Amino acid sequence: MNIKISSFGPIISDKSIGAKIYSEISSSLKDKAVINIDFIGVVSMATFCAKQIFGKLYIEMGADNFFDRIKFLNVSDDLKIIIKMGIQSAIEENNSN
Repeated sequence: MNIKISSFGPIISDKSIGAKIYSEISSSLKDKAVINIDFIGVVSMATFCAKQIFGKLYIEMGADNFFDRIKFLNVSDDLKIIIKMGIQSAIEENNSN
């Protein structure tokens, strides 16, 4: 399955959009398929959105399952850093609870 993040806009920086993206990815994972997340046309993402989407999925799925089933396409180096920061923030928050 493919999900085009650009359908939510070129800049992902709103919590309601983050919630929609998370919901779409999460519901797509129910059939055990690999999800290709295409970032073509996305220029930026707020770190809190990356945490809200990918950090939450990482915590819920576990590292191995996350990287086996979530594939990132057309993601710039800057967006990779933002996604990693979001995941790291979610891990740190989860470990402090």
